[in-house]
Amino acid sequence: MAIKNIPGNIGGGALANAQAAGIDGNNVDLKSNTTSYANLLQGQENSDLRSRLWSELVSRDAREKNVFSKFIGGEGSGKPITEKRDLSAGGSDKITFTTVAPIRGQGVRGEEILKNATDTLDFGTFNVEIDLVRHAVSWTQVLKLMRFTGKTIDQLSAEVMSEWMSRTEQDQIQYALRQICLKNTVGSNLISGYGTGANGALKYVDGLSTDIIQEAKQALIANGAEPMNTGGDENQEIPGYLFFAPDACLRPLRSDPDYLEAITAADVRSADNKLYSGSYAKWDNNIIANHNVVIDTARGRQGSPLLPTFYAYSAIDDAVAANALGGADGDYVANFRGVEINIPGGGGVAMGTNDNGTYHILGIDTDGKVALYSYTQASVNANKGQISLTRVTQANDGMNGTNVKGDGDNAFSAGALFVQANSIGTPIGYALAMGKDALYFAKGSIYGEQIFHYDDFANSGNEAHLSAVGVQSVYGMAARHDTRGRIPGVQLVEVVRQVPGLSLGQP
Repeated sequence: MAIKNIPGNIGGGALANAQAAGIDGNNVDLKSNTTSYANLLQGQENSDLRSRLWSELVSRDAREKNVFSKFIGGEGSGKPITEKRDLSAGGSDKITFTTVAPIRGQGVRGEEILKNATDTLDFGTFNVEIDLVRHAVSWTQVLKLMRFTGKTIDQLSAEVMSEWMSRTEQDQIQYALRQICLKNTVGSNLISGYGTGANGALKYVDGLSTDIIQEAKQALIANGAEPMNTGGDENQEIPGYLFFAPDACLRPLRSDPDYLEAITAADVRSADNKLYSGSYAKWDNNIIANHNVVIDTARGRQGSPLLPTFYAYSAIDDAVAANALGGADGDYVANFRGVEINIPGGGGVAMGTNDNGTYHILGIDTDGKVALYSYTQASVNANKGQISLTRVTQANDGMNGTNVKGDGDNAFSAGALFVQANSIGTPIGYALAMGKDALYFAKGSIYGEQIFHYDDFANSGNEAHLSAVGVQSVYGMAARHDTRGRIPGVQLVEVVRQVPGLSLGQP
């Protein structure tokens, strides 16, 4: 193969050595002349490029980690969550979405005049307000000089900020949809009260069934929800609806006779069968999406707004003491009912203010003993980290098992679990049934932008002793309204939550 003559970069002794080896001195050494990724980011003049790459990494990683990532798309995508970006919009601006009502009428026949019988276009404009959201992590110069698991502090900060951004975004989506369905006064967006307990209260044996999934779909259709785009084969798109829930709420479905028979008879006969793979099959053309909620070690909220949870990392001597549930160093109880979260842009008019009422939490100790507690919105600390609980006595807790703690026993060991419950002690969670354009997610001029803060004395390289890096975004969200003021695209379903090892006696 002929070697092209490229302006040489070999000189001196290196040239003689190269010629002795049969290499033309006019050929360039590509390895030494290649601009590496590391070199590209060196130097103060490239700080903006480094920041942009960091922001892109964090934004993309956050979206991939978001449990709703497969269900978010642009306008016209047919996904349950519709995303729109206005590059000119900043904090407190509004991004406008437009809805159009279909038309009816009988038309005209024969030689009748049409100009006197035309219909009108019924438009509805819907604004989503956006706001600035920021958060950051900080460290000292001593920590920066150390390396953890082979990663620099910059790499670690990118990882934790992308996880925060992802978790915050998906929790806000769940919280907004939950509260909108609970508070909406135009139409009904809540399915509850179908249990076998008094006044339809759910008992622990009233787990999710295929009947409830079908009812949720019919409620969506009756409220005007359009099918979403669930993908399709090579010839056509397949419309359907989404049934999204925490896995702890979906587990009873695997014991439902109809679902079990369908999986056994209709699914593949191999290791890919849904009974073995752990995934869920479509039912009545509903995609069943499960969210595996993992309890991690973060100093803050656990679970999700659809699965409110508090894990006691330390023993609780008295659960009815003031602010006994949670902690002052994080938003530990933010996912529970009665706790108000500031959604960027307010979440839309349908979300309203915080829902007020009496709520219940079931404490489950490590030895299987349980106790039921109540609280109100006024019992929640302003830091969203603590709740003051009131014990529901055995005479009124709706539980008759031998594992119920005595009325005076409110101590819990480290590792105890506290979950949202109803008035008879049943652990509960929530599922979302969604169609096309259930939620509008609006983004402004910045999204995932890197921000910095430096303080204290700096060294000769201008590296301050105290450093912080964070991320800021401008976005907001709200449920879609149709031209009649309804919220057609979503239904909230109250469902039983399974807790491993829990035995609950209920008359």
